Amino acid sequence: MSGADRISELHDSILIQILSYLPTKEAVRTCRLSKRWRNVWASVPVLDFDFADFSSDDVSSGGACANYESKNSECHRKFVKFIDVVLASRHVRQVDRFSLVGEYLVKFCSQHCLHVRRWIRLVLRQLPRVLSICLQPKYGMVETPDMIFTCSSLEEIKLQVKNMWPEALNPVLVTLTHLTKLNLGYFTIKADFMDKLLLGCPSLEELELYACWLHISQISCGSLKSLVINGCCHSTEIEVSVPSLQYLKVTLMSSQTAGYVFKNMSSLVKACICFSTVYGFETVIFNRKPKILAGLLSVRALDIVLYGSGAKDDSDDEIKLVDELREVLSKYGIAQLVECNQGCIYGSLSELEELLDDYLNYFESIKEEEEASSEDEGEEEDDDDGEESSEDEGEEEEDDDDGEESSEEE
Repeated sequence: MSGADRISELHDSILIQILSYLPTKEAVRTCRLSKRWRNVWASVPVLDFDFADFSSDDVSSGGACANYESKNSECHRKFVKFIDVVLASRHVRQVDRFSLVGEYLVKFCSQHCLHVRRWIRLVLRQLPRVLSICLQPKYGMVETPDMIFTCSSLEEIKLQVKNMWPEALNPVLVTLTHLTKLNLGYFTIKADFMDKLLLGCPSLEELELYACWLHISQISCGSLKSLVINGCCHSTEIEVSVPSLQYLKVTLMSSQTAGYVFKNMSSLVKACICFSTVYGFETVIFNRKPKILAGLLSVRALDIVLYGSGAKDDSDDEIKLVDELREVLSKYGIAQLVECNQGCIYGSLSELEELLDDYLNYFESIKEEEEASSEDEGEEEDDDDGEESSEDEGEEEEDDDDGEESSEEE
């Protein structure tokens, strides 16, 4: 009894559920365990393909080994063939979740991109609930099928396709009545598509835009509860008006020439505004801050983040940031709660200003200590030079005295 295979005795439905938590490559490998497991994987409604599972260390790290090109080509061939075989061998014709991830696709050519389009079309016919496509082909162009935006079964979509140039999403129709989560990355998004999207997704609650080119002037949605705009570029000011919004995160890039205007944020619970700066652009970022924060009067929790500064003296930037934040927050009366790296501070605006003053004093004290330390080092060097010169003079006088004594003896 001690050697009995209790797991294999479980019902198919339980085994299928267990395998659904594994990457598809690992699930397929279970067919080698015994006859009992031979075809179980083919009924799993979850498909999870990741190019990293087929690439060697040299390929996945982008290494420049002697056989790098041939190894990469072989990995791509195995990856494409495996997906084709799995999709053709499945026993069930329904997919609950489909995930396709591919980084370092150096040899992913136009022919491979056509495979991706075919896979997506095939999966969409099986009415998936979750669709996730994250690809970075170095060559070729992975085009997004329009039928993605008319698949009524979809509840979650993640599309991040980093092509050689950003694809402009422009489906004729958007009817995603059950969609609640949408994540788009590396696309060109125009006003026409955004209007179709927000009208065609009446249940949309979470929207994330990552590294997109935004040619829009506003984002307005009655159902949205979470909005994340991370690393997107746009040349015109964008007005965000979402009364139902509860969480907001926006990363403002230093290279942008336009910012955001927030209106009708009465339900906002938490907001995170990130200022990504590069040396030479700090003034542009700081000049936009008052207008951005002015629309967040009702927020209960506010995170303000400055990162990526390449300035020569980071302490000067910190002092400037804290000083301007204190002025802006005092002017607009923003936030009853501010989260900082020392924890959460609950209290009134005066306590918030006191906190910012403490930060300002802290950075100023550090700068004063550094300057004092530099002065002390300079004085020590001067003293050392003085002592050395005195010693040299003493040695010269001793030599002169010795010379005089020797002359008298002679």
